[in-house]
Amino acid sequence: MIRTADIDLNQLDGKPLSTILYTSLLEGEVKGVRIDLVSAAGPVEITERPGPENYEVLLSLQGKGTLSIGEQEIIFESVAVARIPHTAPYAVKVPQGSHFHYMRIRKRLDAADLAEIAGNPDSYDDLYLKAMADCPVYTEDIKSEKTLNRMILPEGYVPRFCMGSVETTGPDEVGEHDHPMLDQLFLGLDDCRCTCFAGNSRALLTGNRLLHIPLGSKHAVRVDQNDRLSYIWFDFFLTLEGQQYMQEQHHMDDT
Repeated sequence: MIRTADIDLNQLDGKPLSTILYTSLLEGEVKGVRIDLVSAAGPVEITERPGPENYEVLLSLQGKGTLSIGEQEIIFESVAVARIPHTAPYAVKVPQGSHFHYMRIRKRLDAADLAEIAGNPDSYDDLYLKAMADCPVYTEDIKSEKTLNRMILPEGYVPRFCMGSVETTGPDEVGEHDHPMLDQLFLGLDDCRCTCFAGNSRALLTGNRLLHIPLGSKHAVRVDQNDRLSYIWFDFFLTLEGQQYMQEQHHMDDT
C-alpha cells in the first residue's frame, strides 16, 4: 500500500511571532529515517547540534532563512538542499515578518556508514548547499527524452542517501521498474499532478504531498494530458554497496 502525507505550508497563519512548529512526516515508513516539516515565524533562531550517530539534510520549501554554520552565514531559500557537515552545530535564522518552511531529514548512520565517514573525512566536513535549478542534469532509460532530471544530492555526500528531481508534461510516464536495494519517497512540487502505481495500489501525487513507494515493489508514474509531473525523489539505500545503482542507471549530462 502506498502511504502519503500532506504538507501544510499555511499552518503559521494566525500564529504569533517567534513560533516554531515541528510536524513529523510519514513517521516509521523508512527504517532509520526521521523527516520533520519545520515551520518558523520570525524573529526566531533554530539551533541544532547533530550527534555522530545521525546525518542531517535540509530541504527548503517556502520562504527564506539564513543558515549559520561556524563563521558561515548563507541565504537559504526554496527550493534548495543543504547537506550539513557531519556533527556540525548549525542554526536557521528567520527575520521578523517572515515565514520559512523546510524539511529536516535526519538519517541514522550504521557501523558501515561511520567507517565510511572516518575513512573519508574530507568528503563530509563541508557545507553542501545547492538550489535545485542549479543542479546537474541526468538521463535515465525508463524516462522519455522530454523529461528533465536533476541530481540534487549526488552519491557520496551522505552515506546511503541521494536526492534528485523529475519534471515532464503529459502525456508521459516513468516506466515500470523496481529497485529492491533502496527505499524511495516522492515529494510533489507546487504544480505537480500525476498518478503513482506500486504493486496493486495507486495514489495521486500533488503539490506538497510526500509519498512512499513500498520497498521492493514494481512501480511507475503516469502524467495525463494538460497535467505536469514535478517531484523530488529521496533514495535511502539499505547498504553502501547498493549505491552502485546510481552509476548504473543515471547517465550524467556533462554539458
